[in-house]
Amino acid sequence: MDSRPVYALVNGYKKKRCSCENKETCACEKTYSDPDAKLGVQRNKANQNKFFIGYRKHSIVCPTPSGPIVLLSIILPPDTADIDVLLPLVEKLNQSGDLKVDYLAADLGYFSAEDQAASLKEYDVAVVTDSKKNTVIPETCSPEGMPECEAGHKLVWDGFDKETYTSWFNGDEDKCLACPLQAACDKQFGFSFEENPFFFGPVPQGTELQNEMLRFRKQVELGFAHESNQLDAVLRHKKVPVKTTERVQSFFIMRDMFRLIERIIKHVRATILPENHVEKIKELQMQQVEQMSLPLVA
Repeated sequence: MDSRPVYALVNGYKKKRCSCENKETCACEKTYSDPDAKLGVQRNKANQNKFFIGYRKHSIVCPTPSGPIVLLSIILPPDTADIDVLLPLVEKLNQSGDLKVDYLAADLGYFSAEDQAASLKEYDVAVVTDSKKNTVIPETCSPEGMPECEAGHKLVWDGFDKETYTSWFNGDEDKCLACPLQAACDKQFGFSFEENPFFFGPVPQGTELQNEMLRFRKQVELGFAHESNQLDAVLRHKKVPVKTTERVQSFFIMRDMFRLIERIIKHVRATILPENHVEKIKELQMQQVEQMSLPLVA
């Protein structure tokens, strides 16, 4: 789950576009040439301004062997906070019916223990994010957020029970052998998800599963860059060729659908169709043409 800025097809500054005779005294609002476009802020990157005019696309992206592919997205004003889109995106994913996603990796813009808990309980989707510097770490965890036993040894994650919403950890066997508390230790520890959804969720902090998810999340930006490069270049920016929120939303729905169909066709050709099937079809086609071109015998 991630978002990216979408540059609107606008020219110049805001101005009144009404039909009033005296536009200097009328109360009509000034707008861009795209009436739904707004001023937004983006991350400081090379050769880019901090501000842009347009929208923000929030997407759910899936990994494939040929690169990330967008499953669905929502177009919203650029001043919409990422955290406000987390649950609407998950709900839209749940309404699709054919798509079943168990885990979603997101950046710190979607960090919210309350929304992550609601996503798991209401939609059965676990949202995984990294930790912020000011996050309050439980007393039972290390400074990195990993649960520890009474002896101060990091525990090994053993899985998550969705029926009881309990995250289970085991003691590290290498540390347990020399631990003086070994005789009185159960070597298995359960932590309630409801007590701390962020640290005791389906994917706890610091686990290998979380690291793999967050590593893939960084690849999503490469997919967004490829998508942006396919738009029309106007004044050094890749701008969406349509105006208004409804048309921009429809435009990206069609683009995402076409890219998904292209990946499906590529996958079918590589895994299902026989080898050299295109050449064989062309050969059969030439045979049919030759037969049709033969002179008819009276």
